[in-house]
Amino acid sequence: MPTITLYKAGTAKLSQPMISSLGLFGTGSYKVEANELTVSQEGFDVVFTISDNGDTLTIKSTSLYFTKVGAVYQYQSSADYASQYKTIKGKPLTLDTLRALAKNPQSITLADFNCYEHIVIDPDYYLLYVGDEYSVRVVFDADGNTSCSVERLSNGDTFPLTRNGSTGLVFEAFLGETTVPNYTPQKWLDMFANENLWDESREITLPEFSGVTFTWTSDKVNDGEKDLFTGMPIWNVYLADLTNDGKPEFCATVSFGSGIVDTHIVVYDYVMEKSYVLSDRMAYDYFLSLQDGRLMATQKKHSDDKSLVSSELQIVNGSLYWVR
Repeated sequence: MPTITLYKAGTAKLSQPMISSLGLFGTGSYKVEANELTVSQEGFDVVFTISDNGDTLTIKSTSLYFTKVGAVYQYQSSADYASQYKTIKGKPLTLDTLRALAKNPQSITLADFNCYEHIVIDPDYYLLYVGDEYSVRVVFDADGNTSCSVERLSNGDTFPLTRNGSTGLVFEAFLGETTVPNYTPQKWLDMFANENLWDESREITLPEFSGVTFTWTSDKVNDGEKDLFTGMPIWNVYLADLTNDGKPEFCATVSFGSGIVDTHIVVYDYVMEKSYVLSDRMAYDYFLSLQDGRLMATQKKHSDDKSLVSSELQIVNGSLYWVR
């Protein structure tokens, strides 16, 4: 069934029934005027008439799919929701426990929470609470994957604990205990825009890597002592922080091969001396570009100039991730 969740901070979440193909993510906002509640999220607005001392909401107008005027929503507290299900007694879950689990996010399983007090929504779905500040949802899905998300109960902000350490995701930052350094992606060079670079070289120094001069030629990127990565050629190079350390990685569109040429994306983490590759040889080629301050990966069918789709490049769970 569709639901509305209201938070003390003035934020809100709308959900859709399972039949809907529309997924709503993140949070929206709400406001109350006289006997009307308006909830707005991701461009959708639903206006409710409030009755029964706030325990009943009736849709007055809506632009959200799979909802209709006249539909009635009944208030249910978190405690009432939880009372429908079996509670397994155990130790109280703490933030220190979640911090420890966040250090190895990909290894998190349902079994990690068996010794803590939890609510069994179904055998593959646990709901836990950290005091009255956070809720934790742990789900084991049909594909054999475990997801674990932490929600701040005051405003609905959610952190995917099983993706901790991925681009832009740091659990300590979510808790307000640290700040993820902000690095704006930038272009170093692009042969697609300047073919004259083919027989030239380009150098760059970066404040994050004092005393090092990086050199690009069409066949390699070098730091004066070693080659970071090679290509035939290296078409472009961008600088972006995908690892949350405040220092940029070298992100490049690279081709390899003669006759059958494969074009793919290479990301080199200079701090860790580690390479990441996004490639699907003989099926698709991938190209980097900078669009509105975001580093984008574009997929094209192999040996075809037609772009299929673009999305922001990220590192997720230790691998280059591109949302299809």
